[in-house]
Amino acid sequence: MNAPELALHHQRLDQRAGHARSQIARIETALASDPEADRLQSAADAVQDERRDVDRRLREHEREADAQRARVRGRERELMSGRIRNPTELMKLEQEVQHLKAGLSREEDAALELMERQETLESDHARLTADLAAARERTATATPELRARLERLQGELTEVEAERDATWKQVPPEWQEAYRRVRSRQPDPVAEVMHGQCQACRVTVTSSGMQTLRRAGLIQCDNCGRILVVA
Repeated sequence: MNAPELALHHQRLDQRAGHARSQIARIETALASDPEADRLQSAADAVQDERRDVDRRLREHEREADAQRARVRGRERELMSGRIRNPTELMKLEQEVQHLKAGLSREEDAALELMERQETLESDHARLTADLAAARERTATATPELRARLERLQGELTEVEAERDATWKQVPPEWQEAYRRVRSRQPDPVAEVMHGQCQACRVTVTSSGMQTLRRAGLIQCDNCGRILVVA
């Protein structure tokens, strides 16, 4: 291969190496963690936390309801005992009983709502647990294939990088210097020329530039600055 061909071949190998590294990184991330399983676990944990809070609140309401019932029974026994004969006191006691019953009703309603929420949370947790188990099973099933693919990519990357480095050693020094200089500004320093146009920026190459290209000479695009090679 001449200098232009070597420079272009080196760039293509470098691109292949970069693509392989990206795939390797994605697979390593997939093997290191399972975003879907993590999401489901987090959701299940949140449901469990809420369930514990609901349980606590329910116990509090049930204790308060029991206390209210005891107070209602005590006041009702006192009301029915016949010991209180003063109409005003009887009215006050009746009002107190009604007030206690209203409070008891509120506690019972709150407890009922919390029990309904318990049922919903139990259902949600069961669903999330099943989904989590399925997600982990899918991950476990996919892991061997991912590891095999990772191994293949790592082997491919080693081969590509070795060929890339060997190719670079064959690139003439002046081409290497130009390549590094353009690379500092452009991720892909080399551009092919087809039908008289730079394929990176679509600007037409001058006739003198085309003559230099046909002689495999070093020339850069007047517009984007990339090193030009004939396709």
